[in-house]
Amino acid sequence: MNDMGHDFKAPKQDDKKQWMKVEQLYKNGFTYHSCGCGGPGYRPAKLSEVEEFINRNKSFKSAGELLLQKLSSKH
Repeated sequence: MNDMGHDFKAPKQDDKKQWMKVEQLYKNGFTYHSCGCGGPGYRPAKLSEVEEFINRNKSFKSAGELLLQKLSSKH
């Protein structure tokens, strides 16, 4: 179990593609945390969109997000 953020809405339990999407986003440092001012921003709706989203946005992570990703991957 991981903290995905206040704005995370879990997919249906049997929706394997959506759970794979969530897993890929999390492993690459993308969660659903926000400051309470409009949500966490765009997140892909489909598994097929995740790779492009990650590639396009991976350089825009803050230093804190990168540190959190490193710490999370050690578990």
